[in-house]
Amino acid sequence: MKRLVIVLLVLLTGFAWSGQNVDKFIKRVQKKYQKVNLLHIDFKQSNRFKLTGLENEIFGTLWLSRQNKFRLDTEDQTIVSDGKTFWRFNKLENQVLIDYAKKSQQDVFINNFLFHISDRYFCQILSEQKVGKEKIVELKLTPKDSEESFFKFIKVWISDKTLQIKRVIYVDYNDNESEYVIEKQELNPAKPELLFRFEVPEGMEVVDLRF
Repeated sequence: MKRLVIVLLVLLTGFAWSGQNVDKFIKRVQKKYQKVNLLHIDFKQSNRFKLTGLENEIFGTLWLSRQNKFRLDTEDQTIVSDGKTFWRFNKLENQVLIDYAKKSQQDVFINNFLFHISDRYFCQILSEQKVGKEKIVELKLTPKDSEESFFKFIKVWISDKTLQIKRVIYVDYNDNESEYVIEKQELNPAKPELLFRFEVPEGMEVVDLRF
């Protein structure tokens, strides 16, 4: 499950945008997401493993806050962080793992490149394409500090019209891919009570790593 604002720092492609226009687009996207305190996403995730050639597909829901809080729900697990504590509920094994929240856990849940991209990634514009009435811009994000990231690079597709993220692909150092297709996105929706806490039901196995 390891896997949505931007300041342009490096442009390495031959794409026919001027630096000024690219910078304007990046700043528009950044301005939009800087106003987001809570993000709700329904997505389809596809994992592709380079060595074995295997693929799998799952559907899920992500709630993401600017305060390093998130909740991820899929059919087989729920992962929650309130910024201090991290819970992973394995539904198949009826087990909850509890740990202190760590920086690396935020990196794989679309948090950094939504809210902290200029600090942590270089950005390239790879292409643009027309999809219906929208122009979709494809970006490539490369971590500035490779030792701090699980990923070699991330690709993001963003609508030029709505500035909403449409698709994300994470590529790790073994060339495995985790692709997210955003099926629904809500900005600043009403927050359900106790969204970023996980109450452990009685009788569930608990593995507490906070020692």
